Amino acid sequence: MKKILAMFAVFFMMLAFNAANAASYSDVPEDHWANKEITAVVNDNVLPLVAKNTFAPTKDVTRSDFNSALLRTLGHGKATISEANPFSDVVSSRADYGDILLSSKLGLIYGYNDGTFKPDRVMTKAEAASVISHITKDFKGNTKSLAPFKDRADIPAWATAQYAKTIDLGVYVNYPDSDKLLPNKNLNRAEAAVLLYKLKQQLSAVKTQYINQETLLTTEHLNETKKAEVNEVQITNLRKIVLAENIIKGYFYTYFTSKDAQVGDEVTFTAKHDIYTEEGTLVIPADTTMKAHITSIEEKKWWNKNDKVTVEFDSMTLPCGTVVPFSAEVINHDGVLTENRWAKPLGYTVGGAVVGGGAGIGIAAADGADGSGHLCRGVAIGSPVGAGVGLLTGLTTPGRTYKANDGDYVWLKLTQDLSIPNK
Repeated sequence: MKKILAMFAVFFMMLAFNAANAASYSDVPEDHWANKEITAVVNDNVLPLVAKNTFAPTKDVTRSDFNSALLRTLGHGKATISEANPFSDVVSSRADYGDILLSSKLGLIYGYNDGTFKPDRVMTKAEAASVISHITKDFKGNTKSLAPFKDRADIPAWATAQYAKTIDLGVYVNYPDSDKLLPNKNLNRAEAAVLLYKLKQQLSAVKTQYINQETLLTTEHLNETKKAEVNEVQITNLRKIVLAENIIKGYFYTYFTSKDAQVGDEVTFTAKHDIYTEEGTLVIPADTTMKAHITSIEEKKWWNKNDKVTVEFDSMTLPCGTVVPFSAEVINHDGVLTENRWAKPLGYTVGGAVVGGGAGIGIAAADGADGSGHLCRGVAIGSPVGAGVGLLTGLTTPGRTYKANDGDYVWLKLTQDLSIPNK
C-alpha cells in the first residue's frame, strides 16, 4: 500500500509540475527543438523569461543580452563595478551597466575603437562564435571541420578560424538545417540558449580568468561503482555538477517488457536511494525520476538473437519538481536493454541434460537392465546427448524478449555533465 501511495504521489507531483512548466513556457512547447536547453538556462538564471509566461525564443539577442547571459554562464552574479566607464554610449542608469563594465574589465566582450560598446546592437551567430572562441583555451581550429556545411563560404573571413574552433568544441548551432550554419543570421534567444548550454557543458575548455572561481567551492567524488572512469562532482554555491563519464544506477519505475514497447515510447527510471558523494554531499535525492524514450527496437530472431532496446535519456525530475537536462547511456550489454544471450542456451542445456539422463534410465530399464551400473551408464550416455541437443536448440531457436520488473536496475553512464541546482 505504501508503494502504491508513493507512486500516486510522484505521479500527481509530475502532473502538477508539467502544468506549471507549461504555464511558464507558453511559447516553448514540449517538442520545441531547443526545449531542453531553454529549460536549463532559465533554471540556471542565465536567460530569464521576458514576461511571466513568455521566453520569446525567436527574439533577437543584443550584445548586452548576450554579455549578461555569458557572465551568468561563467558563474558571475549581477555585477556592481565602481571603476571608470570607458564607453560613451553606456549610461550608469542602465540595468546592465555593471555587467558591461565587468565584461570590459575581464576582457570578455570588447568595445569598439570609437569608444562605444553598442549594447543594443543585435549579435550575429558569427559574432557569438567569435566571442566563444576568444574565451576558450588556445588551440587552432581545424578549418576542415567546416567541410560538412554548405554555407561555409558565407562565414566572414575574420570569423573562419573562430567558427572552426567552436565546431571542434561542439559549441555551435546548426538549426533548422543540420548542414547549414547561417553565420550572418541574427542570433535569437533559442539559439543563444543552445550555445550557452553547450558552453556550460564545456566549462573546462574556458580560460580560467573568465570563470568566477568563487562559485566553485570544492571537488568531491561519487563511489557508485569502480567501473566509472570519472567520479568527480564539482560543488558550487549554485549547483552540483556531476561530470560526464560518471556512472549511476537507474531503477525501472514500473514493469517493462519489449514485447509491448514501441519506438518513441517513454521509459521512466528512478533513484531508489539518496546518492551521496564520498564526502557526504547529497547529489541526487531518492525518488528522482529519469525520463528516456525508445529510439530503436531490434526484435528477437532465430539463432538465439534476443530483443534489443535502445533508449535515449532526456531529463531528470527532482522530488521538488525541478527538471534538469539529463544525457546518459545504458552501459549494460553494449548500451542496449537485452537479456543475457547465454541464459536461454544454458537453461536448455541443463533441461536437456535432465531429460536425456531420464531417457537413458528409461531405455536401460526397458532393456531389462538390472543393477546400478547399467542405470548409471544410461545416465552417462543420455545426459550428454540431451545436453547437446538442449544447447543446440537454445542456440538456434529465437531469443528472448526483454523484461524488467519494478526495482530492477541498469548502470547509466553520463554522456554530458549533469547540473543539479541547489534548491
